[in-house]
Amino acid sequence: MKQIYRIAALFFLGTLSIQSVIAQTHYGVGAGTQGGSHAFFGTNAGKVNAGNNNTFIGHEAGKENTTGGENTFIGFNAGLHNIKSGGNTFVGKSAGENTKSGSANTFIGEFAGGGNGSGDWNTYIGRYAGLANSAGSHNVAVGNEAGEGAHGHKNIMIGNLAGEYVDGNENIMIGSRTGRMTKTSYNTFIGFNAGFTNTAGAANALYGTEAGYSNTIGSNNAFFGYGSGYSNTKGEKNTYLGYAAGGNPELINATAIGALSKVTASNSLVLGNNAKVGIGMSAPAYQLHLSTDEAAKLGTPVWTVASDKRLKKDISDYTDGLEMLKKIHPVWFRYNGEAGTKTDKKFVGVIAQEMKEVAPYTVGSFTYQDTLGNKTEYLDYDAGAVTYMLVNAVKEQQEIIDQKEAKIQDLAKRLEILERIVASGTIKPLTGNSAARQEPSSDGVTLEQNAPNGFSQGTVIRFFIPQSVKEAVINIYTVAGVKVGSYPVAERGDSSLTLSAEEFENGVFVYDLVTDGKSNGARKMMVAK
Repeated sequence: MKQIYRIAALFFLGTLSIQSVIAQTHYGVGAGTQGGSHAFFGTNAGKVNAGNNNTFIGHEAGKENTTGGENTFIGFNAGLHNIKSGGNTFVGKSAGENTKSGSANTFIGEFAGGGNGSGDWNTYIGRYAGLANSAGSHNVAVGNEAGEGAHGHKNIMIGNLAGEYVDGNENIMIGSRTGRMTKTSYNTFIGFNAGFTNTAGAANALYGTEAGYSNTIGSNNAFFGYGSGYSNTKGEKNTYLGYAAGGNPELINATAIGALSKVTASNSLVLGNNAKVGIGMSAPAYQLHLSTDEAAKLGTPVWTVASDKRLKKDISDYTDGLEMLKKIHPVWFRYNGEAGTKTDKKFVGVIAQEMKEVAPYTVGSFTYQDTLGNKTEYLDYDAGAVTYMLVNAVKEQQEIIDQKEAKIQDLAKRLEILERIVASGTIKPLTGNSAARQEPSSDGVTLEQNAPNGFSQGTVIRFFIPQSVKEAVINIYTVAGVKVGSYPVAERGDSSLTLSAEEFENGVFVYDLVTDGKSNGARKMMVAK
């Protein structure tokens, strides 16, 4: 090839003075002589040319050109079959050899654009670059065999074997062997072997060595980084960012961000591989570290945790409760701005040092690193255990309540028994001896228990008053000693007083029979409406 160029140059220089007819220059057996402003060097170069402003250098370069103008063909068989197209530049053995009507093409390299027939505005640079593209236009292929078997329009293929067999439109493939099997459109592959096995996947953006290497039919993916999305085959609408970031082969709408990050479920987002994520934090100390308290979610404020027994071991009872809870000291506080705590908001919480004395298992530590790399260790606090401490405290208090309730029920039963005894008029002393009826007073007066007792409508109080008594009255009091009724009694002998429940409020009352200013004993009655 180099020898041919040197010989052509010598011919060119040597023949400037040999033949020059009206600005025409031609040299070689069968070289064309027609057409204005031409320069033909080589056997049969421009042999049948009638076009203007053509330069054909090389054996049979532009041999079949007739009316095509403004062409430059340099090399063995360069532009051999060009007939009427113009504005082409073909440099190299058989470059643009089969172009017949395509115009404004630039093919540089052995067999570059060799199969182009009617394609326009193509640029192919490199051995076999754009070799088979016959009708595609506005393509760029740079590199050995770049776009060699490609067909389509507006593709950019740069690199050894880049876009080798592309059969689509508007693809960008930069890097050795990028997207070499792609049959679709609107892909951007940049990096060695990026999109190497892609066939039917469209509208993908794969950046980095072997990014999306195994992709075959997956579309609308964006992979950035060495080996990112390497295993994806059919997955769609995925985003993988970082060295070897990726996921399972057939995911949909999955995102993995960070070196070696891996996502295994569709419609999921994974940040990092065992990474700590900071929002507003330059050196996060936790897997998720926020610089403010402004995180929120709808509905319940608590988070769901995995709690299946099949996932747990070393299970034992947690017994801390009321006594420990009483030792916790809640406080109001504000952060002082240290360790990234830049907020003026006032909070309710605890002091970690105090909690370490009460429940040390709730206190841990973290290391804060400032922008200069200085590290300081601080205490943190996990309130999760306090929830279950409260549960135990409630249980303890409920046990106390149940015990007191049992005592109250026992006392209520005793009171009921006493009231029944009182109501029946058969009051018995604690010794169990009977006193079925009140013995007459020294004046011969008796007062019986009202019946029924615990009445809701009416009750009757029976009594006996001797004839010798001049004045008699039954007074009724509350248990607090407040008189609520007074009933003079005119009858003597056996008699009774009928009372209506409507005259009293619900409760226990005391009634007393007073004769000639002397009390003859009191009894209780209960109103229960």
